Amino acid sequence: MTQRADAHIHLFSGGYQDSSFASRPGVVIDEAACYHSLATDCDVTAALVVGFGGEDWCIDNNRYLVEQVGRYEWIRPVAYLAFDSPFTVDELEKLQQQGFVGISLFLFDDESPGLAAVPDTCWRWIGERNWLVSVNSQAAGWSYWGPVLERFPDLRLLVSHLGLPPALAKPPAAAEATLALQSVTELAQYPGVNVKLSGFYALTVPGHDYPHRAAWPYVNRLFEAFGSERLLWASDFSPCLDWVTFPQTFDLFQKMSFLSTSDVAAITGGNLRKLLEEI
Repeated sequence: MTQRADAHIHLFSGGYQDSSFASRPGVVIDEAACYHSLATDCDVTAALVVGFGGEDWCIDNNRYLVEQVGRYEWIRPVAYLAFDSPFTVDELEKLQQQGFVGISLFLFDDESPGLAAVPDTCWRWIGERNWLVSVNSQAAGWSYWGPVLERFPDLRLLVSHLGLPPALAKPPAAAEATLALQSVTELAQYPGVNVKLSGFYALTVPGHDYPHRAAWPYVNRLFEAFGSERLLWASDFSPCLDWVTFPQTFDLFQKMSFLSTSDVAAITGGNLRKLLEEI
């Protein structure tokens, strides 16, 4: 069986909410235990746990993730940082001591310009330790990373969910896919940028339309720009389970004719394991 490494999962105390199955009356779930059973069945040896504390129900997610460190060998957490104030090296050092291997940023609603306020000392600290910077953003938001990456081209930026291009009901023409992903593919010139192939349920209409053929031209364009060595499978557990089964989050790559067997092996495990080994 191929060993896999998952580049984007969530673990929340009480389970993911936001109208998911975990938020239904009477449902009580230990997401870490649930994921462990899936990881065991699917030979997932490492998972990047993406912190998120942007809603009232998950405001203490970083603290919860600290409690999970060491509970299972596959857990590799990145800490959620809000942009209400610039973070500091002291804060990063504390997170490192708590077991985090990077940071998690959610930059929507015109928050991306806040990148300019982050001191270079922080980016330098992150780069020197090969920390991972997991980012959720979309459209023009990705263009704000250019000035940061010009100064720190090896910064290991992980673009979540293909960069969140528009959801489609049918495959777009190559030119349409290229235009939709332009702000992401422009970042391919910086060697530290990787893209997570995740959240396909949010990229196709309907979201349960496995194997999400409408999004394949997006994957193909990213493959052209980044090569298979900078693409990462990510399940987006547990939100994905409202739409597809866990194996369907990685089985779809075997159906894409433009990906070879070695490409799929790298995307679904080898690439992330290499990134984690360098921390």
